[in-house]
Amino acid sequence: MKRSKKAPLWLRRLDIVKAEMKSVRFPRSAQEGFRQCAELSETAGRLFWESIRADHPEASDKDVEQERRLLLARLSAAQARWIAKWKKERDRYFRG
Repeated sequence: MKRSKKAPLWLRRLDIVKAEMKSVRFPRSAQEGFRQCAELSETAGRLFWESIRADHPEASDKDVEQERRLLLARLSAAQARWIAKWKKERDRYFRG
């Protein structure tokens, strides 16, 4: 069996990942993690709503909600395209 002398890309970058992980404070429990996630989600949603309201000061709440849904649909489509591209890159780096 022939072995490759070159280490995989993910293994060569492991020191970078390790350094990044040391700088992150992880939740102490699942409950704390869930609470933090809920707080961040609620804050992000509020800020998103407020940014749309600021861009359309004369719009009704119904119009703001419609705009929010349209933007979320566009973001969802963009995310689907990004995931497809990411899967190709993942295969290139980790299955090659």
